[in-house]
Amino acid sequence: METTAKLEYGPLEVEIHALDDENYREEILELIQFIEDNQESLDDLGEMDSSPEIDDSKTGDMSLEEFEQGEGEPEENNQDESEAGPLGEIASRLRVAESELMTFLYVDPDKEDFPVIYTDEAGNIGKRKTDKQRIGSLVLLYLWHECYDTERVKSTALKDALELSNISSSGMGNMYQGEGDRYFDRAGRGPSATVKLTPPGKRQARKVLKRIINEQNNPD
Repeated sequence: METTAKLEYGPLEVEIHALDDENYREEILELIQFIEDNQESLDDLGEMDSSPEIDDSKTGDMSLEEFEQGEGEPEENNQDESEAGPLGEIASRLRVAESELMTFLYVDPDKEDFPVIYTDEAGNIGKRKTDKQRIGSLVLLYLWHECYDTERVKSTALKDALELSNISSSGMGNMYQGEGDRYFDRAGRGPSATVKLTPPGKRQARKVLKRIINEQNNPD
């Protein structure tokens, strides 16, 4: 049996179709996050006297990511894919210039070296060690997911990436407690242990990146 989830917000109307055995919940959560991030723009659209007609050829199924990367993006992010760097996809999702991310993030275009956070340039990523570990892990795992096409990462690799980012990896178990339990999905033990971001973890990682950029653009 097919399940249909319909969401309406002002001029925006989206339907998600899925069979019973398909996981569509993440798409719904991502859609809600998109609306929250773009509430002001959507409200402005709702005040328009009329809406532009949509070409029938473009009314087929569209994923949330395709919708996010549509014509509503700032002109500076509508660059040819061949010109985008390794952080281009994340920059497009966050609607910021890639150069802003490059000031405090590093990813290897060849996907061989670990991703790194330049913590000195990133500014405040937490006062306590546990907070720094949690925020650092959110960002690093998100880089692995978006730039390296790697969903699960070995816990040992995450520790190494934290150390390279000048974040202590000692006592990392504490960062998985409390709200960390919502953000990280761990599996296995010892050397074979792995970790990945949950859907809330991915959303939180984007919020962290946006906060860092906003603080850089609007220093006290």
